[in-house]
Amino acid sequence: MSTRLMRFAGLFGVGALVLTSCGNDADAGDESDEEYDIAVVLKTTTSPYWLQVMGGVDDGAEELGSNVTIGGATQESEVQEQIDRINTDLTREPDALVVSPTQAEQLEPVLQSAADEGVPVVLVDTSVPGWDGAETFIGTDNLDLGRSLGEFVLEERDEGEMLAIRGVPGNPSTDDRIDGAMEVLEDSGVEVVAELAADSDRAQARAATSDALQSNPDLSIIVAANDDMALGAVEAVRAAGLDFEDFLIVGVDGTEDAVDSIIAGELDATMAQGAYEMGHRSIEEAVRVIEGETVEEEIAIDATLVTGDNAEDFLEQLQDQSAE
Repeated sequence: MSTRLMRFAGLFGVGALVLTSCGNDADAGDESDEEYDIAVVLKTTTSPYWLQVMGGVDDGAEELGSNVTIGGATQESEVQEQIDRINTDLTREPDALVVSPTQAEQLEPVLQSAADEGVPVVLVDTSVPGWDGAETFIGTDNLDLGRSLGEFVLEERDEGEMLAIRGVPGNPSTDDRIDGAMEVLEDSGVEVVAELAADSDRAQARAATSDALQSNPDLSIIVAANDDMALGAVEAVRAAGLDFEDFLIVGVDGTEDAVDSIIAGELDATMAQGAYEMGHRSIEEAVRVIEGETVEEEIAIDATLVTGDNAEDFLEQLQDQSAE
């Protein structure tokens, strides 16, 4: 393992797809004599990152003998779909609700309603700043993750013109990643010449990157707040007939598609969140809350820098963990 890798590896509904997983009381690791019903509502169930989270949820439910339903919006920008899904789940009176909020401010009222009805809320991946109704938040410190991403950029390129691609406007997770990176790069030789939002969507990121490349012919660094957008940037560079050797392109999440792109010599790096661990831990903590145990207010999940040095090993891990 390289010195660089060692330094970063220890960092910290309408139209919605619904999946159901049934746990088995006889499975090893089950500490409960009762099956619990846990509703899980993610930002979406259609992207590789959320499939990793779902894989952790499924395995956690099986090990703990719990029943889970998994729902999510068709895409991360469809906030109302997620709200509708939560409201639908609440009519079933679940024992706990696990949610990854698309938009913190807009989701807070429905989450407060759940808490008022006596349904404990566990937040995963994304918190709701200023709201104290959640039992716990399980996720990555995205501001620190962004700072580490900025440090990686400086290690690879100490100067150059950069495009920063944000996610859905107002999404605290993706905003923090870009804010953290830009904080580190502020007084460096890296100049941010374009800062665009692409709704965590690959096609939108491709279009935004194409526009930025035309407006800034010397652009050589692209930092995207998630891997789908980073891969959209990769597609734009390829479509423009440009040489990937002239670019540094980095993303966040550690999805299988992103790791494949790293192995292919296109994407340079991704800061991989522990998506599977988040999903698994969310079920563990939900069961603890249901059983009246005290849980930590925040549970940090480490992130890992994935580059060409460790991409193949990391890919094997992803393939073992992803939901079917």
